[in-house]
Amino acid sequence: MTGNRRKYLTNLSYKILLPEYSEEACGRVETDDEKRLNDESFTRGICNLFSILKVWENEGVQTALRLELPYRNAFSPTDLRLDNKPQLKLEIAMRKRGKDIFERRFERSFLRLLQPGLLPNLPNLQYLNIRRNSSRKLAPSIGPDLAASLPNLRDISWEFGEYDSQPASVRSDTRVSFVEALKLTRLRQRPTAEIVFYHEIPFDQRFTGPSLIPSGFSYDPFSAGLRTFSQSLTALTLSAHLESTLFWPSDNETKAVAPIWPFLQTLDLTFNMVTPSGEWYFTGPRPEDHEDDDPAEGIIGDDSSDSNYTNYREHGDPATINQLLAALAKAVQKMPVLEHFKLTSELGSGKGRFHISYHAPGRSADWGDKSDDDLRVRRVYYEVGAVWRPDNAIMHGLRGAGLEKFCKEVTERFLDSQY
Repeated sequence: MTGNRRKYLTNLSYKILLPEYSEEACGRVETDDEKRLNDESFTRGICNLFSILKVWENEGVQTALRLELPYRNAFSPTDLRLDNKPQLKLEIAMRKRGKDIFERRFERSFLRLLQPGLLPNLPNLQYLNIRRNSSRKLAPSIGPDLAASLPNLRDISWEFGEYDSQPASVRSDTRVSFVEALKLTRLRQRPTAEIVFYHEIPFDQRFTGPSLIPSGFSYDPFSAGLRTFSQSLTALTLSAHLESTLFWPSDNETKAVAPIWPFLQTLDLTFNMVTPSGEWYFTGPRPEDHEDDDPAEGIIGDDSSDSNYTNYREHGDPATINQLLAALAKAVQKMPVLEHFKLTSELGSGKGRFHISYHAPGRSADWGDKSDDDLRVRRVYYEVGAVWRPDNAIMHGLRGAGLEKFCKEVTERFLDSQY
């Protein structure tokens, strides 16, 4: 694109080619040298793009731009063989091709942006959309690494992944690297943000999960870092393993001050059933052991409700969920323009969801409104099952959402599950 044509570009979808590799390399995981070459190629691709856009800005022909790193945003031409996996398997079986481990070759690899501080600032790039890859993974720190050079961002949409196949230490390190990079992001606008760290519902609900909290910490720095970042936003959609420090500082956080969200209007949070420390937010009647149960072989009870360990946790566990909700109840008092929040966790198969929501006057709810009269007042709805109830202090705090801006009248309802 040349001359004045450049000023008409408003949406740019950008993919980066990584180095090719040999047929022999298809049968083993990536080496450290291969990872380094991939990082260099990815960094070079980003630097080339930013350098071009900076020239456009300097010449005064670049207007506000949306940048998307789409699905399969970085790939090697050799990766394209995976689109024809049945044929590959047939050739391997006929000994026409050597060993191939397919996506497992880069299962534990992350693409990283090297020396992000060298990127030029691009004030005209105002939207950054990063879509999660299914095989090649971007290090989550790439999101804030790029955002640090985009001071006028108005909208952020990032998808990354937390996979059970990854060692807990790797997942912990990527979370910490993400929030450390986030601390360097200084945005002039009051942006909206959608940040998704893909997380899986644990299959066997009998056991605690691995801790994602780094050694030496008594709280989750990932949640705490997002709390600080969120205080400059107008809207936040977030999905990840989360804990109470997302809403309120831990007593062990040094130099932490009482947070305030002066611009936040909407808050949409989806949290995993398991805390970052590996404990469960939910509980329920544990099924009896089954004689054929063998977790080491992947046999988890049977299909009957008497011995099904995959979905028996169906209501809040006061030992863990109350701490999360108590922090939220304090936080909403510091969100003076808040119009809507929802807090959701997807439970095991067939158990529906845990869901609490608040709606300001005039904002209809997806679930819970009985008539148009409901829209005249503030509403707090609970879809939490028939067993567990939040304590009075939590409910009192959540009733305070929007009190400073809207009417004093509030409606509370406990709803039947819509699933």
